[in-house]
Amino acid sequence: MSEYSFGYDPADESSDLGETSDQQPQGPKWFREGLAKLSGQVNELRAENAALKTAQVKTQVEDALKVKGYAPAAAGLYTGDPAKLDDWLTANGGALAKLPADGQESLEQAPQGPPQTVVPAQGQEAMQRMAEQGTQGVAPPQGTDNEIAAALKAASTPEEFAKLMQSHGSRYDWNS
Repeated sequence: MSEYSFGYDPADESSDLGETSDQQPQGPKWFREGLAKLSGQVNELRAENAALKTAQVKTQVEDALKVKGYAPAAAGLYTGDPAKLDDWLTANGGALAKLPADGQESLEQAPQGPPQTVVPAQGQEAMQRMAEQGTQGVAPPQGTDNEIAAALKAASTPEEFAKLMQSHGSRYDWNS
């Protein structure tokens, strides 16, 4: 090492900037390029950190609004410090949507009782007949699995078996 090297060893090809190169460093140009690259990386990390902090603050505000009985969508309206949310709610809370008293997030109530129909009375009778027949001429299965198995075991002739299978929706011609 020479007395004027200031601790720099050209045989060491790794730079202090975290890069390795096949050539020897080229002085100030190399240093400026490395510094610009690191500066860009730091700026990207700062932007990402700021976005994460913003998301974290929004989540805190949403949780605080839920606890206080307001719709969490109002978090987009508040841009201040989460610790000062109470003051903001005092001034602006009357304009915000409240959550239902039972704690559910849906704002509309489900209708009670059977659904209302718009089909006239004569059409309702036809719809009832179609429902009893099943869809596309196939009747839905009747009874539980144990009842069907018992009925199949009780069928003594092929005709009884065919009639039972067709009554439970089979389209196969069991008589042939």
